[in-house]
Amino acid sequence: MRDGRAEITTTSHDTAVPGALAERPSFLTALVEAKGALLTWDATATPHLPDAEVHDARAASAWLDDVYGSAVADAVRRGDDTIVALDAPADPATVASVFALGNLSWARSWWPASIGIPALEPAILAAEIAVQSHRISHLLDDDDAVERAVLDAREAPSALAALPSSLAAEGAALALALDALAEDDGVELQPATTAEPRAEWALAAGGASGAPPATGIVVAHGSAPVRWSDVPAQTVDAGAEARWTLLQGTDAPFLHVVVAAVVGLPSIPALHARFGPAELELDVVLALDGSHFIGETAVPASALFLPVSARTLWVHDPSLASSSGDPESAEDRARVMAFAAGRLAAPDASLAERAAGARA
Repeated sequence: MRDGRAEITTTSHDTAVPGALAERPSFLTALVEAKGALLTWDATATPHLPDAEVHDARAASAWLDDVYGSAVADAVRRGDDTIVALDAPADPATVASVFALGNLSWARSWWPASIGIPALEPAILAAEIAVQSHRISHLLDDDDAVERAVLDAREAPSALAALPSSLAAEGAALALALDALAEDDGVELQPATTAEPRAEWALAAGGASGAPPATGIVVAHGSAPVRWSDVPAQTVDAGAEARWTLLQGTDAPFLHVVVAAVVGLPSIPALHARFGPAELELDVVLALDGSHFIGETAVPASALFLPVSARTLWVHDPSLASSSGDPESAEDRARVMAFAAGRLAAPDASLAERAAGARA
């Protein structure tokens, strides 16, 4: 959408609407997979309407009018290359739920937990995603999207019951809506418990310091950013760098690696780190120890003499990344983190965001 107009362009296979699809990195992109189209927008600057890449105009016909209005929908069906004045969406509630679902899904994948930006409770996110998926189920490409979302939210009742009093009424309403969806889909939710709430999600001040061991002589040390796409969201501090230290021990040299963790997650996988060039095969398993992921491994003496340019560190989850790459720019990281910090008290923030804000 550009200045109240939709620019519609076609190729041999696809139609783009309402404007030229922006090329933006995945960590800035919110999306919804709709019938016959992919809807996308900048997650940090929600527009009036999303962009769309329509690959099946017939399938998309079921909802195009609701989102873009009849003039745009008719032009897409005809396959025109044109600029169309935008009608008011026929169903503003559908558009609002499209944005809500895409933004919730973005938060689940990319929320940059860090100092001052508490982690989001995934069970609450899952409950909100289930409800929003139901509201626009006619639009979604996956016919089983709602049932899958409800299954993902099975643990939500306890998280919703543990909300602070200021959010309790909203949490109870969401729990009732989720319960109704679960009954419709034959999903059994886990009952709400009254157990003590788990540790608050934050960057722990206590626990292991992550400092290198006292034994050994430090030969070299450094740090490297952790690419957000290489680790699960809300696993490591989005604003911190991983640190490495090469030490000469009593018997042999060794490598110590540490990265600040977001603690309080129900399960945190071990991460992996590779130091130096691939042919050196210096791989370290990083296990959670207090407030940090920490790992050590013996290294050959040649590692102590690597040139500065070869002293690289790549922290990753092998299930997410098979090769290293350039990290996000400092400017983009700052932009996303500033956006997330602002969401904690935004009037249109999700329940998960406001619950995190109550802990900030």
